[in-house]
Amino acid sequence: MKEPKSFYENELKSLLSLKDFKRLQKELPKKGKLFNKEIIHTTRYRPGDIRLRYSDKRVEVLCKEGDVTTICRREVVYPLQNKEELKYFEEMFELIGLKKEPSWIKHRTQYKYLYKGNIYVIDLQHILDFGYILEVEILTNKKEIKKHEPNLRAIVKELGCEVIEPKDFLNRVNKYIKEDPVNKKELRK
Repeated sequence: MKEPKSFYENELKSLLSLKDFKRLQKELPKKGKLFNKEIIHTTRYRPGDIRLRYSDKRVEVLCKEGDVTTICRREVVYPLQNKEELKYFEEMFELIGLKKEPSWIKHRTQYKYLYKGNIYVIDLQHILDFGYILEVEILTNKKEIKKHEPNLRAIVKELGCEVIEPKDFLNRVNKYIKEDPVNKKELRK
């Protein structure tokens, strides 16, 4: 079993058109080093930001600290043995009054990207029934939080994309869920 982890994740996103998504699919293998490709199923619980996540490579409980509209958040990841364990966490979360949000499926391709002596992660994503996203991120410790934001912005720009601020991204997600509440309550089980 993998070890639990605690870290700070600095990340910025860009919403992509299908055209930009396909362009980046061609360009990124030349600019970075591919290290992960997977399909992740995620369900988030509120209040707070607790997630159950699984793919063919991982099964985990994840907790993100603080405001979802910030660029850097502390994250704690606890790996599980198998997908069947998730149902017990679902039951626990229900017992303590956490509310389940719509689930989503993310097709992701991740590249290591060297910039100014640091290795960043470029995460090209297709979230089913939502859209295409570019995430640029780096995992840091508390002392290094501030130094990476300018680099994240520069990388997004270097890739020919535009940053969507975290508050604007959250507003888009909330609008998306509200537009079709019947189908978006349980996007994918």
